[in-house]
Amino acid sequence: MSSGKDFVDMCAICKQGVLRSEMDYQKGKVFHAKCFTEHGSTVPSVDSDLAHLSARTRIELVQLKNLKLRTDLEEPQPGTAKPAKRKSLAPKKKSKAKKKSKAKKARKTPKAKKAKPRKVKPSKRR
Repeated sequence: MSSGKDFVDMCAICKQGVLRSEMDYQKGKVFHAKCFTEHGSTVPSVDSDLAHLSARTRIELVQLKNLKLRTDLEEPQPGTAKPAKRKSLAPKKKSKAKKKSKAKKARKTPKAKKAKPRKVKPSKRR
């Protein structure tokens, strides 16, 4: 393959990349010209109704799986552990802010130092 722009698709027979110059599009699939002349008669043509039904079925399957996941998260089955509730981030930030502000206030206010008793020197009398 010389460049990415020439690549079209994978051959339906040999599963190798097909370049635009070597491409043969028959029966709704991409082939190498050589592969189609040798094995093209063995490849069945695409039934558009069947292809549409297959695609629709795959979409419904994904939708049902998503629905099942959502219902399992909302209503757990009996005998299973309850999923942990998510806490929103806003209350955490507020509580941290309160803790920080209390900590800052505590740091800013100087602690009362213990007064050291001064030594009293006896006065000298002359």
